[in-house]
Amino acid sequence: MIDISEAVTKTAIFLGSDKMQNKSIDATYQRLRWQVFLGIYLGYAGYYLVRNNFSLAIPGLVKEGFSKGQLGLALSAVSLAYGISKFVMGVVSDRSNARIFLPLGLLLAAALNLAFGFIPALTSNITIMFIILFAIGWFQGMGWPPSGRVLVHWFSVNERGGKTSLWNTAHNIGGGLMAPLANLGIAVIAASALNLKSYTGVFIIPAVVAIIIALVAFLLIRDSPEKMGLPAIEEYRDDYPTEDHTVQS
Repeated sequence: MIDISEAVTKTAIFLGSDKMQNKSIDATYQRLRWQVFLGIYLGYAGYYLVRNNFSLAIPGLVKEGFSKGQLGLALSAVSLAYGISKFVMGVVSDRSNARIFLPLGLLLAAALNLAFGFIPALTSNITIMFIILFAIGWFQGMGWPPSGRVLVHWFSVNERGGKTSLWNTAHNIGGGLMAPLANLGIAVIAASALNLKSYTGVFIIPAVVAIIIALVAFLLIRDSPEKMGLPAIEEYRDDYPTEDHTVQS
């Protein structure tokens, strides 16, 4: 009789402990899911603050003697590098920590924009401009792969489409904010005591904001639930891929 009573007590304690653990996991999961989503949303929006700034500097560079054809050639380096980088960096991202990978690419792209703004020699000839813009385009390819990785790890099959669609609006927000920040930069540099041409502001102010966003993204993003001591998203939501989610051959 005593043995049965002790067994019942131990079972009750175990079940109670298990229930408390599940509540703790659920609370942590819910908090981190929105935290990491905000991190990749802000981070990816930040990439668009430092992607096409050069196009707004073209009028100022034309006044310095460059032709629109030359500057257009230099600007094409961004798209060329970005197209290649999305594939290459996608492979690298699969083997990297998204918390580091996404902010790092944003920091590097922002740093090159700052260099464009503060180092006149970088806008002294087309070859140098092409090389710097190619590097910016390459680092831009470090935005989407880690974002996709985070979405897959933190959101299950039946909810992933909606979350991805919401995340995809980040590039609209970032792209929409770039021009106002660039114009603010022009005004700030023109009114400052810095011995810089006003058009350099299109690089400087957006880059400063992007650096701040990169730091915030690093603080928010977590690579995967498993690295946080949580179960995989499929187990947590009991939402496993089925034949409906596979491509039939």
